[in-house]
Amino acid sequence: MSISSDPSAAAAAIPAAAAAIPAAAAAIPAAAAAIPAAAAAIPASAAAIPAATAAIPASAAAMTAAWLTSALHTGGHLSADASVVGLVLEPIGEVVGVFGTVHRVRPTYAGPAAAVAAAPATLVAKFPTDVPENKSVGMALDLYAREIRALRHVASATPGLRYARVMHADMDIGSGSFALLIEEIAGKAVGDQVAGLTRGQVETVMEAIAALHAHWWDHPELGASDWLPRTDHPVQVAVVPDIIRSAMPVVDKRYGERLGEAAMAIGHRVAEQYEAIMAQMSARARTFAHTDLRAVNLFFGADGSDLTIIDWQLCTWSNPMQDVIYLLGSSVTADDFDAWGVDVMRQYHEHLSSALAERGAAYTWDELWHDAQLVSLWALVAPASTVGTFEMGNDLGARISDVWLDRAFRLPVVLGADALL
Repeated sequence: MSISSDPSAAAAAIPAAAAAIPAAAAAIPAAAAAIPAAAAAIPASAAAIPAATAAIPASAAAMTAAWLTSALHTGGHLSADASVVGLVLEPIGEVVGVFGTVHRVRPTYAGPAAAVAAAPATLVAKFPTDVPENKSVGMALDLYAREIRALRHVASATPGLRYARVMHADMDIGSGSFALLIEEIAGKAVGDQVAGLTRGQVETVMEAIAALHAHWWDHPELGASDWLPRTDHPVQVAVVPDIIRSAMPVVDKRYGERLGEAAMAIGHRVAEQYEAIMAQMSARARTFAHTDLRAVNLFFGADGSDLTIIDWQLCTWSNPMQDVIYLLGSSVTADDFDAWGVDVMRQYHEHLSSALAERGAAYTWDELWHDAQLVSLWALVAPASTVGTFEMGNDLGARISDVWLDRAFRLPVVLGADALL
């Protein structure tokens, strides 16, 4: 069964998320009624995602040679006279997924030599996380279907953007089953979120996302899409504020002394005012945003260029600084931000302004700075959630969480974002 956008199915997933976020239990079911009936259908999206001929596996470990054969045949990536007769799974340890698992798949094929030679030697398989609490929130926020649509209809239509090509995608919202097969990114290295990105790497990202943002700037159809939420979508409002409210006491207890009094004061005020911050973010929405733009989702060529972006589950219609500040607050060390962080923000602004001028649009530096302050407040929920709500998966995830908290909670102080509270 391919993707269904049936709001009743989506609504059924929302109460499950309440178990993951106790404080949200009362608010989440009410949000289901607020989901507009228009969200029921995205025909172009659903039609573009072919269904597998067999039931979707519950996990990467449940994949069979027969299912993979069917999936590759459906996507046109395996000749009809060839088949998968075996497969080996390898966890991709450097990829930390809160809402999904990621494995490298090495298939063994049978069939004519030419067909076997043309088949993918490796591919990457994404399935929902096996952490029930994380999956409940992922389903409530429609993250799995959203990634498929983003890859099919946004990434593929953005000139010059490098992303992992979709080989097969299938989902059944009612059962929570989801499978995404994408090409493996060969010859590139994933960014190091713990050590932090280099200036050259960040400059490469800034140029790429400026082009992405400019291409979709004030796009009438995408901006009104039912599948691409704004920050204050009813389901987001029902779930996300309680994530940061439940996380802040944990952050305060474990990290408060290290993060400092000023950062913690801002964090608590953000938690209290989070719905208002979400509304302001939505009011400033101008373009498509990746919304999880950090080092672990970025692959670079040997010289720090030739960027490929992965993991589009959290994409939104949002503020253009959504991606810029999220990247700087997660994947750039404090010393490096102090040395060149504002410089790369100016470079982003130059790239964006140049592209927008060709469209007769503009985005001033004053607008950018205000939006940077606003996003630095909004973005505190992500690192806070890694210690207060979600499992980060492995030891690398724990180390990422640690440095992310330090960087993200420092950024609003440095940017003077408390002026907006």
